[in-house]
Amino acid sequence: MRQVSMDVITQAIAFVLQGQNLCALIAGTIYGIIIGILPGLGPSAGMALALPLVLKWHPATALIFMGALYKCSNFGGSITAILVNTPGDASNAATILDGYPMCEKGRGGVALALSGTAAMVGGTIGMICLIFVAPFLADFALRFGPAEYFLTALLALSIIAAVVQGATIKGIISAGLGLMLSCVGFDVITGHLRYTFGWTPIEDGIPLIQALIGLFAVTQALVLAESAQSISRIGKLTGGFWEGVMTYFKHPYAIIRAAAIGLFVGILPAVGQSSAGLLAWAEAKRESKHPETFGKGEPEGIISSETSTNACMPGDLVCTIALGIPGSVGAAIFLGIMIIFGVIPGPLIFTEKADVIYSLFIALILTSFILFLVGITVARHFAVVTLLPNEIIVPVILVISLLGSFAIRNLMADVIISLAFGVLGYIMLKGGFTPVPLLLGMVLGEMVERNYHRALMISGGSYSVFYSSTISKILIFLTLLSLAGPYLGPIWKRLTQGGK
Repeated sequence: MRQVSMDVITQAIAFVLQGQNLCALIAGTIYGIIIGILPGLGPSAGMALALPLVLKWHPATALIFMGALYKCSNFGGSITAILVNTPGDASNAATILDGYPMCEKGRGGVALALSGTAAMVGGTIGMICLIFVAPFLADFALRFGPAEYFLTALLALSIIAAVVQGATIKGIISAGLGLMLSCVGFDVITGHLRYTFGWTPIEDGIPLIQALIGLFAVTQALVLAESAQSISRIGKLTGGFWEGVMTYFKHPYAIIRAAAIGLFVGILPAVGQSSAGLLAWAEAKRESKHPETFGKGEPEGIISSETSTNACMPGDLVCTIALGIPGSVGAAIFLGIMIIFGVIPGPLIFTEKADVIYSLFIALILTSFILFLVGITVARHFAVVTLLPNEIIVPVILVISLLGSFAIRNLMADVIISLAFGVLGYIMLKGGFTPVPLLLGMVLGEMVERNYHRALMISGGSYSVFYSSTISKILIFLTLLSLAGPYLGPIWKRLTQGGK
């Protein structure tokens, strides 16, 4: 069996290196970066827009193009997240926490180098694990029932609420507001409409992308409008790409930890890359000897968030390919594309369509290195944006963001939603709140509610289902620990320092 696998891998490498497949790989990489840069689109919309162009391609070639697009959109989103505090997609939400402050210090090129290196390392680690460890990871994910998924979502919310900007109570309030907003629309169990006040554009819930555009893009435009300076407050760029590369590899433990978090979160259906990046950033801050530097331009913050999100994408594909269970919205679109091309996910896919699947795997590994090369060539040029005056940047952010919001469903109502969330985000920032827990609450709200009801229905209404399994007990303990951590941390430091 091992010899057959090696033969398949060798054939897959030869197939990927053919001219048309390399062209598809490069085209998917460039297209994915562009899609990621444009706020509001993201990999799901990008794959949907590109599907008509590849319908007549060879299945493996088409999946190589779509896989490169899916992977590279995250790097594109990190570019705008770092340079103008506007994540191209929810998966880049954690990157802005330290990426944008680095830009304000004139180190945008270094921040982009960290992101580009993370795309190469995190993506490569993720793909290697996908190839060799996918069956074991998928088997562990199957042990999670509704109660475990409910508790996993609560753990994610508690970690972010506890560590973002160090204001635990405000973080919990922000996360709670996000959960409340996620309840707008149809009830996930009964199907009844809730809290829409008769407004049809939100009957299917508050659209996440439009809310994200408002919370980050519009809010940031309002903040920048208050100042006549440029994003880079020192008025110049310091540091280069290779400085960022060297800085990245000075944090091996952070890289391994973030990649592990990304892989684990990726194989959990419905959790997604946004949660992976935020969780990895939170854990990096929790274990840092200088947590006060996070959120102020700490390189380890970018390293953790970007490595995790890039490792998460292969994790997303574990259950998608092996079980037919998508790990995120992007993975669900990719699943549909696989089926369109006759590549049916499931346990038999590694024998019946081994050539296609391993060609995809090899192409995604190669994509990680192409992204790194792109970072070398464009990082410094993109960073020049931070030197432009805000009088130019603000209108551009608003126009591109609101056009992206409108283009998703061609509704002016979506522009109104983005503007409303922009004002909300601005008010939150002025009040010392951060919108990141709110965003995560909206992302995980349906997961929390649906699995809460499912767990109770399975148990006949008994709440013991939430603490009956070993996994549930561990998750409850970690949740309580994350909430108590900000208060126990100072006590622990005083004890370890002999009461000083």
